[in-house]
Amino acid sequence: MSWSFNTGNRYHTQDTSYYCGAACAMMILHEIGVPYASLDQDDLYTSNNNHNVQPGWSTDPYGLCYTLNDRRPASFLPNFFLVHKRLTEAEGTRDVAFTLYHYQVSPAVLVYNCAHWNVVCGVQTDVNPSGGAAYVIEGFWLNNPVWDTSISSHDSTDTCGSGGAHGVANEFVTYAEWQTNRFNGCAYDDPSGAAQWISVCDPEPATIALPNRRETEYHGNGRKLIEEHQIAELALRGLKEYRLAESRHGAATFGNGNIGTPQLVQRLDKPHDFYYLAPWEQDGHITGFVDIDARFGFFKSARVFSEPAETWLIGGRSSEHILEILARKLDNQIFELPNEKGRFKVFPGTYCLSRTLVWKPCRESWSPHLPFYQLAIGGHMLYLRIDGHIYTQLTSGRGV
Repeated sequence: MSWSFNTGNRYHTQDTSYYCGAACAMMILHEIGVPYASLDQDDLYTSNNNHNVQPGWSTDPYGLCYTLNDRRPASFLPNFFLVHKRLTEAEGTRDVAFTLYHYQVSPAVLVYNCAHWNVVCGVQTDVNPSGGAAYVIEGFWLNNPVWDTSISSHDSTDTCGSGGAHGVANEFVTYAEWQTNRFNGCAYDDPSGAAQWISVCDPEPATIALPNRRETEYHGNGRKLIEEHQIAELALRGLKEYRLAESRHGAATFGNGNIGTPQLVQRLDKPHDFYYLAPWEQDGHITGFVDIDARFGFFKSARVFSEPAETWLIGGRSSEHILEILARKLDNQIFELPNEKGRFKVFPGTYCLSRTLVWKPCRESWSPHLPFYQLAIGGHMLYLRIDGHIYTQLTSGRGV
């Protein structure tokens, strides 16, 4: 058995490539009682950005905190939000876990070295952390916004969270993955330039202990990649170990179906970091993802879809089928180069497709479950995301 709590926070995409703070403000404000009619991401972004403390940020911690406190409904008073900037990951994680345990409201955290905002809507531990008892964090449930230009307004029935550009809600990350690849800190304003783990959370001092982490079970020595045929077994073992088929968000997906053909992905920002992205399939449709570390074989994260994905370029599709789709999307098309360096035309048969997918945290994909095919066309690169969107570059920023 384990203890868990989930706020049920509803996911929303961000309306521009740099509105992640506005999207998180929308998610949290609606959760605490603000109606959608009063939530516009342009207004929320302006409020965030105008109250930033540090220059060069789209939304910094104080800008987001100001907006949440300024727009909280009367029913939420006297509760309020506070910026926490801890000097260790454990202290920062305790703030997040305590907010969910005590406040029962979703906090916002900066992930990917403060490049992006996420809403943390759930936590799973081995025991109830009350009373200062020792506990192990098994994982967190995240709402991780991505950019979607097709949403003109947000409400309780929009397509946010249904997959691809619409984003995927309810991503479970193990505590080990949270520590190494998500909530990993940055130098924000510490006088000595030390890394800080930043969140917008419950203002009350935490009364629970610092978290512990379960021992990671390795299935490889890291000197070579795990064989593809091992991934299904490792994925199923991880889902069972974390009891995701019994969880609030995972039951409908992982309660039936099975692992499809996994795809190897390489991190562009971490050249020695590889993972397998394994689709979870029901009746031939993708209804979720599991990702497994490709060198050591441990379970990293999982994601569930609210709507099955039928046309994504992953999950057992042949290379010939993918090339046919590429030809329809690329042949004789004109793309604009970054930094106003002109345009180029893609002539049929002139591009080379890498067998390994690639990914890094970027505006074009903030989720490792939305990696890219990398195509070389002469001296240029194109990035085809597995849901079919094409980009000429992968870009980042602060608080975007």
